Amino acid sequence: MKVFGSNYAKNIKSRIWLSVILLFTGCQYFQKTVDKTPVAKIYDTYLYFEDINPAVYREKSPEDSLNAIHQYIEDWAYRTLLLKQAERNVDTLKINHLVEQYRRDLLIGTYKDRLLQKYIDTVVTEDTLQVYYQRYRQYFKSQYAVIKPKYLVVQKNHPKISKFKKWLFSEKPEYYDSLIKNTNSFSKYNLTADTWYLLPDFKKELQAFKRMNDKYILKKSKKIVLSDTLSLYLVFVKDLVLQNQEMPLSMVKNDLKQLILSKRKQEALSRMENNIKQEAINKKIFKIFKTKHSNE
Repeated sequence: MKVFGSNYAKNIKSRIWLSVILLFTGCQYFQKTVDKTPVAKIYDTYLYFEDINPAVYREKSPEDSLNAIHQYIEDWAYRTLLLKQAERNVDTLKINHLVEQYRRDLLIGTYKDRLLQKYIDTVVTEDTLQVYYQRYRQYFKSQYAVIKPKYLVVQKNHPKISKFKKWLFSEKPEYYDSLIKNTNSFSKYNLTADTWYLLPDFKKELQAFKRMNDKYILKKSKKIVLSDTLSLYLVFVKDLVLQNQEMPLSMVKNDLKQLILSKRKQEALSRMENNIKQEAINKKIFKIFKTKHSNE
């Protein structure tokens, strides 16, 4: 039975208070603060009922709520005891140093990211992509054969099969519209040929091609009609890239964009670093002193 209402938390506090006294009979009597009710104590560290997330015990029966809070207390006790032991047995100076180093790195990193928004242009135009692609295209070679097909799978006895063949194997826009109107007849389809598939992935997508020789598929503008017991598979290979061939821009556009942005970021970081140091020097905030070991 679930209990709800304004007095629910108070009832739980009363029950938990009695239960905790029994659970921690070896402890000294808890000293209650002005506005908080202690439910457990480890050395001089208190756990207060008000600090327990209500989600731990709400929407539960009284018995389940008590069990949940008891488990919370036990977990808190374990973590607190472990922490106390760690504080006595671990080099806290080293830990504090690491924490402070992490804090500095986090502050610097956050601030650098904010500053970079002023220094870096995140817009990559198609013209820029084309320039970089022509410059680096020899490095973008496919490790596997990939194809860009359009296809559909339909029942063998469908009355419009001849039309589907004509529409799929044509590049006329009106035929594409006709196919779109009939998609409810297809069990699988990709009518736009806008996705590159690794050849093994394509064969997984259309299981009927699993045993087909790769050479039979890897031909541009290839029209393939294949059937099994129930279905007919119509495939048109619009484009392909053989293994070790240069990949087209459409395949590497995202990678190229990341390369451009990474390059811009490194350049922006260098400018930002020089500007910050130069500004500090100009304002006489930063000065390097000559020492005995200086060559000057």
